[in-house]
Amino acid sequence: MQLEDLRQSWLNAPAETAPINRTQLDALLASRPGLVDKMYRNARWETAFAVLFTMAGPVMWVLTTAALHKAYAVITLVLGSSMLYYYYRMFAVLDQMRLVEGDVRGHLQRLVAGMRTLLRFYYRFTLVIGPLLMLMNFGYFLGLELMRPAPLQWPVLLRMAGVTVVAAVLLQVLAVYLTRWFMQRLYGQHLDRFESNLAELDAAS
Repeated sequence: MQLEDLRQSWLNAPAETAPINRTQLDALLASRPGLVDKMYRNARWETAFAVLFTMAGPVMWVLTTAALHKAYAVITLVLGSSMLYYYYRMFAVLDQMRLVEGDVRGHLQRLVAGMRTLLRFYYRFTLVIGPLLMLMNFGYFLGLELMRPAPLQWPVLLRMAGVTVVAAVLLQVLAVYLTRWFMQRLYGQHLDRFESNLAELDAAS
């Protein structure tokens, strides 16, 4: 779908030119790969990674005997399955973006808003994962200490808690900037162009 072509042809058309009809609009939107196809391609690569990530869960479960590693295997499987469902929803929205229906601009505006909602969910989901994993690590370490017959080593626990907090903060800061950059590069810049072109079409109509 190439909204840039549509925008230019609409804005630059002579005043006496007849309005674009449905057949011309369909041909123009389907003329060559555009913004939707780029997002679709990026989503395919991410889905392939999600499949590999999900498959790592059962493999980890079979190959390890440690309780913490077993827990990580379950978490990996759950997270991977959630990611696959997320991409299933994203592909559904992208497929609808490829279809030209009655109110083209209104249709695309609703779908762009849907994509924004999905990306916001992914962003928040990513920010939650790091702290949860660090908390689980500390819980596992605390459990090992509680199982020891010797008295609790409070200095060791406090140091471990401090390391956990510092690591969680660093991971959170890294996740914020990397996730924003990653999402903007793969999807955000294309959605920005969609919204800009649609806004100009609205202004010109």
